[in-house]
Amino acid sequence: MSNDYDTEFREMIGPPLKVRGSLFLQEDVRAVTVDVVGHLSTQKNIATSNLKVSGVCSIGGHCRANQVNNLGSLRVQHIQADRLQSSGYLSVAQDAVVETFYAEGAVKINRLIAGTSIEIRLGNKSTLEVMRSSGTITVKPSSKLINALMHYCRKLTCETIEGTSITLYRTTADLVCGEDIFIGPGCSIGEIRYSKSLTIDPRSHVDRTVFLNK
Repeated sequence: MSNDYDTEFREMIGPPLKVRGSLFLQEDVRAVTVDVVGHLSTQKNIATSNLKVSGVCSIGGHCRANQVNNLGSLRVQHIQADRLQSSGYLSVAQDAVVETFYAEGAVKINRLIAGTSIEIRLGNKSTLEVMRSSGTITVKPSSKLINALMHYCRKLTCETIEGTSITLYRTTADLVCGEDIFIGPGCSIGEIRYSKSLTIDPRSHVDRTVFLNK
């Protein structure tokens, strides 16, 4: 994240916030760490170094953090973080702007933009409008044994996917654009645009491929 955020964080005076019961706030939260074991609902913004959600957290505004670890349910309008990891339910109504993103739960995001990498392990149904990374994008089934019972809903739906190196399984998308693209089984893609290599599993369907000769 930017140096402006680092400067802003150093100026914070808020002590750590730990929520065990239910807490409803109408003001901004500025704390060194925020740990939600119970239920936190704020109508405005959260700025913290480390946000950990084991319970339920609803943020009516923006969340800015260095590290986000969601084990429960996190709903937010806009989120910006260096590292975001989620194994619960994650909903971002607007943009999620991160350096690295990893999810192994249900994800519902309008736009996901990553500087380095995006990895989604399909433990449940996930939907995005736009998914973009300057590096890698990987969408694969979850390795957790319990998710074998949920095979029918373990899929990703996304309108546009853009990255450098892209690997997709059980993904439905209108457009996939990148340099090296691997389409595994269970995918349905409208159009693929690639500039280096393309592999398509015969168990997937692709309407159109376009080689971009740079």
